[in-house]
Amino acid sequence: MTLKLHFGKKAWDFFSLLIPVVLFSASFFSCQGEKKELTDRVGNPLSIGKVVSRNVSLSDTTLIYASYLPKQYDSKAKLPVIFFFDPHGEGSLPLKKYQSLADTYGYIFIGSNNIKNGLSGTYCTQVFQLLLKETQVRFHIDEENIFTSGFSGGSKMAILFAQQFREVAGVIGCGGSLPFSTDQSPGFYYAGIVGATDFNYLEMQQSFSVYDQMGYDYTSVVFNGGHQWPPLAAMDQALTGIEIYRMKSQRLPRNEKWLDKTWFRMQDSLNVFEKKNDPIAQIQTLKQTDRWFNGLRNLKEIKSKEYALEQSQAFYQEIKKRQNYIEKEIQLRTEFIKAIELRDIEWWTIEVDRIHKSASSQDEPLAMVSSRLLNYISMASFMLSKTDLDDVKLDDAFKKIKIYELSDPKNPDVYLMYARYYLLMDNRELMVLNFKKALDSGFNSWQTYQNDSSWKELFEQQEIKNLRKN
Repeated sequence: MTLKLHFGKKAWDFFSLLIPVVLFSASFFSCQGEKKELTDRVGNPLSIGKVVSRNVSLSDTTLIYASYLPKQYDSKAKLPVIFFFDPHGEGSLPLKKYQSLADTYGYIFIGSNNIKNGLSGTYCTQVFQLLLKETQVRFHIDEENIFTSGFSGGSKMAILFAQQFREVAGVIGCGGSLPFSTDQSPGFYYAGIVGATDFNYLEMQQSFSVYDQMGYDYTSVVFNGGHQWPPLAAMDQALTGIEIYRMKSQRLPRNEKWLDKTWFRMQDSLNVFEKKNDPIAQIQTLKQTDRWFNGLRNLKEIKSKEYALEQSQAFYQEIKKRQNYIEKEIQLRTEFIKAIELRDIEWWTIEVDRIHKSASSQDEPLAMVSSRLLNYISMASFMLSKTDLDDVKLDDAFKKIKIYELSDPKNPDVYLMYARYYLLMDNRELMVLNFKKALDSGFNSWQTYQNDSSWKELFEQQEIKNLRKN
């Protein structure tokens, strides 16, 4: 028997009502699953959790910047912001390096592509003023929590802007500083980061010393490395200092759980340095704990340990030894600048070899001083040889490039210098050979160099363009 289904009019009336409801419901839940596209405050679409390397200003097309909006960003809550300044104007470089910290702490990151070394302070100040206005129009920025950061010359710009703009609450300066006045409070929070072998190490230590003398709260971070954007862990420590400052200044609600974790992390570091019998590192950790947690925790035990260490014979002997090394470092820096002009390559070969050996010493403070001296010679010979090439003083330039190579043989810029020298000498074979050496040594900053007037001629040579294609 075949079963026949028969629906009367009432049954069809029921289904005619049911089907649209089901379809509407499916459509409703489908819409619920779609996220509304997030836009900036003027209606342009935004990328969240992604570095945008090139934003062109809404009001001035010459203003170009990189941006990173953390995953917490939405159209409601205002977030703190850090403006980054790279010495070569590579705005996206620090953003890519530190974007995980933006997500961890909930910061907007902005990187300027206009501000770089070699430009006047007046011009850079005008650009920052435009950038500040531009980003405040586009993004939900907390005006009470505006910070600047930079590396090398970019660090000096970050400090300059904090001195000039009251809106800037603090600075994270990396590998470069400006003189701080002892006559008045700087008016902003300072976190300084420097590599132990950075040629600007003494400059940064001088800034820390001024803050110590004046009794100001600040953060100091020293990492194992040279003149470079700091590693992630060092920037994280600087941001820890910024976060504590924000809590102390009521720019951020106090987070006792997070403060406890930070406190115990500092105690763990102190225990490590005690086991290593390193009185200098112990003192530095105790002093940083004191500065960070003053007014937040009972510091009686911290201060007691600090006092006892400073009175110890071990600390006295170690600090005296390091001061002697630093005095010698300052003296040698002055002598080496003169020697670049006065001494021949044979003298430099012997002297640099001696410093290289000291840089491998088991005596860590001596090794650090020696490495800083090599980096100082590298920096000085780079700048002086570049000036000689600009002035077409080729014999002088060749000698200084050779000193540069002796002090820093793995630096690709050495071989770029040689390539430019041989271009001016009309020796195209050696020009190409040395450019290949630069590539083999890790050179990849094509954009930075080909936009520099000093290097433009080299990078416009067809043989060099062919190397990039390959």
